[in-house]
Amino acid sequence: MTTRRAFIRSFARISLAALTCGAFASVAPVAAAEGYPDRPVTIVVPFPPAGPPDLLARAIGKHLSKVWGQPVLVENKPGANGVVATQFVANADADGYTILVGSVATHAMNRALRPDLPFDTLTAFEPVTQLGFTPMLITAHPDTGIKTIAQLVEKAKAEPESITYASVGQGSAAHLAAELFQSAAGIKLVHVPYDGIAQASLDLISGQVNLGFSNVVNMLPYVKDGKSNALAVTGTERSAVLADLPTLAEAYPGINVRLWWGIFTPAGTPTYVIDKISAEINVALKDKALIDKWAESATTIVGSTPAEFKALVNADADKWGKVIKDANIVAE
Repeated sequence: MTTRRAFIRSFARISLAALTCGAFASVAPVAAAEGYPDRPVTIVVPFPPAGPPDLLARAIGKHLSKVWGQPVLVENKPGANGVVATQFVANADADGYTILVGSVATHAMNRALRPDLPFDTLTAFEPVTQLGFTPMLITAHPDTGIKTIAQLVEKAKAEPESITYASVGQGSAAHLAAELFQSAAGIKLVHVPYDGIAQASLDLISGQVNLGFSNVVNMLPYVKDGKSNALAVTGTERSAVLADLPTLAEAYPGINVRLWWGIFTPAGTPTYVIDKISAEINVALKDKALIDKWAESATTIVGSTPAEFKALVNADADKWGKVIKDANIVAE
């Protein structure tokens, strides 16, 4: 009898200990989440100041700093089409204190363009939330007489490899968008890569090159001044700033080229930290003033869950990987 009572008491103690451990285990992530962040957070931007990724980072950083009561710093690390910054964050501690503004170029395109990367963009990072996206704009110099996509395709088929187009470099988003379009339309254009948007735009509006694949904001003033003909936007929906301009998908269903930006953390970052960052950024992205301001630049502000953003990154990695392979494109 004594042995039986001792067994019951021992079993009770073990059960109580197990229940207590389980309770602490369930509370621990909540307590940790409430404690994050307890020191400054750095948002790393792979591009120079004043561009869309930088401005978005500073907008959400200001919001996060206010609600978290901790400094949120923005650090620009441009170089190698985003590789400098992505490698820096990939090697950072996976604790949520160093996060990255990534893009379709850094995470979907570079993966196929640069097989020598010391990390895999799909496994070295945890997607947190999408920030926004913008389509590209296809324009033509007025001297070409091209005013529509149909006219462009007709002329390109009648005179193969007679039409030049500018991009901001071999393997750039503009270059890949043009390759996707050529494949869909069955035409061949001549690629003229530039080192930056300034010289590419200057040569486009002066007629040194016939076409341009660029962001909407950069070319909009020239379109309004009649120095460049707008042919189409590359998204699936028309842009509010060029409401009468068709999308490329209207002529070639399935084509959808969006330049997107989003937040990433190093792989292994705790789920509760990712969820907290994502939830708070999504609050900031619902601000109407922010949405309206970016709409003027043909940029759609949009938040997402980590799972939704991960699906987008994976889908674009597959899509652009195929374009790069089929066109045999290598980074400079």
